[in-house]
Amino acid sequence: MLKFLRPALILSAALLPLLGDSYTPASAQERQGCFMVNDIGQLIDLSAICPSAVPVQIAEQPTLGTGDIQVTLRWTSTDDLDMAVTDPEGQIVTYFNPSVASGGQLDVDANAGCSETTSSPIENIFWPPSEAPEGEYAIEISLYSRCSTVSGPISYTLTLLVQGNTETFTGTVDDQNPIATYPFSLPR
Repeated sequence: MLKFLRPALILSAALLPLLGDSYTPASAQERQGCFMVNDIGQLIDLSAICPSAVPVQIAEQPTLGTGDIQVTLRWTSTDDLDMAVTDPEGQIVTYFNPSVASGGQLDVDANAGCSETTSSPIENIFWPPSEAPEGEYAIEISLYSRCSTVSGPISYTLTLLVQGNTETFTGTVDDQNPIATYPFSLPR
C-alpha cells in the first residue's frame, strides 16, 4: 500500500505551492507506532523519540469472605486503617483477635503495620451463613498508623451487608478524629 501512497504524496507535495495554504494533504496511518512521511513521501520511524505506552499493573483483589454479615472497608492511601466489629456478646473481631466464638472472622487486613502497603487497601470481617447471632453490633474504624508522610483526612468507604441487604457509608478519619463508629443490628 505504501508504494501506491508515495506517488500521491509526491504529487500532492508538488501541487501544494500551487494551492497555497488552503490545502493540507491527508493520509491514513496504516502502521502502529510513531511515524511520519517526509515531503518526498518517505516513511520515517520516530519510535526513538515518541513516548510509549506504559502497561498498567492492576492489583489483584483478594477474595473476601461473606455470609449473613459482611463488613468491608476500602480507602485510598497507604496508611494503616483498622476495622473492628463487636458482636452482641461483646466479642471483638479485629487484627489482634481475627476470629471469635460467634463465627466472626477477619480475613483481609491490608497495610497491617505499614508492611506490604497498597494504595487501594481492603479490610473485611464476616460471619458465615447461619452463624451470626441476633442482636446489636458495632463497627469501629480507626486510624491505626500513618505509613506515609502525607497528613490530612483519609477518606474511606464502608460497605455493610446484612442478610442480603447492602448499605454503603463514607467518611474520613484523621489525627484529630481517628475513630468512626457505625451501629447495626441483626435481624434488621
